[in-house]
Amino acid sequence: MDSRAEGEALMTLSREWSAKVATAPVDDWIDVWAEDAVMMPPGLPPVRGRAAIREYVETAAKLPGFQIRWEPESVCVSQSGDLAYMIERNATTVTDSQGNPVTTFGKVVTVWRKEADGSWRNVVDMWNEGPVPLSRGRP
Repeated sequence: MDSRAEGEALMTLSREWSAKVATAPVDDWIDVWAEDAVMMPPGLPPVRGRAAIREYVETAAKLPGFQIRWEPESVCVSQSGDLAYMIERNATTVTDSQGNPVTTFGKVVTVWRKEADGSWRNVVDMWNEGPVPLSRGRP
């Protein structure tokens, strides 16, 4: 197992996932989360399982002006090659009551598991509010 290549593949997967979320229907990208995944959004209880995560993201997508994007910063793949974590940053935008876009920047930790078929699935997705990046507009 080449941990460097696996890490690069995971970072590419994360970038492609972010692009799909911005443009494709939920059915085209929801399966990146494992069936038993746990999402831990800021200020809310954990969201457990792909079905509950789907409900969460579908509700978020209905918010006026909702957009989310993220960018991985680093990845660490376990020696066994079946688990990995990424440090990422994200940007979430919604429209306020006066019609102005409001963007919140976050710092993110994701945990990934390699499935029996060789695919990577997100098993933990956790973020909280982070500082505004130096280059505003980029996650």
